[in-house]
Amino acid sequence: MAVDVVNDEFEEEEFELQASDLDDLTHAELLMLYTESANSIRFAKAQQWKSVGATLLVFAGLMLVAHFAKTNIQLVKTAAFTSFLFSAAALYTLVLYQVWQNTEREKLREIAKALSNLFVKIRTIKSSREANYHRYTLLCFMAVAILLGNAILIMDLQAFYQ
Repeated sequence: MAVDVVNDEFEEEEFELQASDLDDLTHAELLMLYTESANSIRFAKAQQWKSVGATLLVFAGLMLVAHFAKTNIQLVKTAAFTSFLFSAAALYTLVLYQVWQNTEREKLREIAKALSNLFVKIRTIKSSREANYHRYTLLCFMAVAILLGNAILIMDLQAFYQ
């Protein structure tokens, strides 16, 4: 079956549609798996941002605790130590979620191979190199936000040692 497809220059070109060779039940299974993997990626992305936000809130809480108990130097030192633990845990969590997303993306790539060539064509509109650049740039921003939050907390806590 021929389909008119619009390319990047907005010119129509003839495209020969090749449907998948899957039976209806297998096709339905793959679509369900595809949806599940896509939802897992969205969930993991949301969890990454929530982890960043929660870590920054913990830093703010540690800063408040230290300000209210500034005469207790041991508590201030404990707050500093705790911030490093939270930073390490948050960064590990970010990487863990990123690896999970990559696994789910690999599932999507494998599922797409079994679907129609139109599905594959539409899915590859955004290059994987561009998508990876965006993905890892955001991951770096998340990591930098955590590290900057920790640095600000430590600079604030150092005022108590003066």
